[in-house]
Amino acid sequence: MTQGDMRYGRCGACGGSEVYRGEYVAQSGLRATGAGKLGSKQPVFDAYVCAACGHTQLHVQLDAKMASHIRNKFDWIPPKKTL
Repeated sequence: MTQGDMRYGRCGACGGSEVYRGEYVAQSGLRATGAGKLGSKQPVFDAYVCAACGHTQLHVQLDAKMASHIRNKFDWIPPKKTL
């Protein structure tokens, strides 16, 4: 498991400082695991990519409607101390 939030400029996988930000627009829509397409809205993610190792983090730009959709349709993963 990688550690760290790449939004602070440090890669959680290799520890490098070559982190760049862009946007990723989902083409098929946000969906639950194993489900079909849930809607035509294309979510936009802030994408953070390490140029040293390729590790990438996506952070969705949430609004209240999308947050509610996620809470109602997706599987919640409770916090764990270890994998």
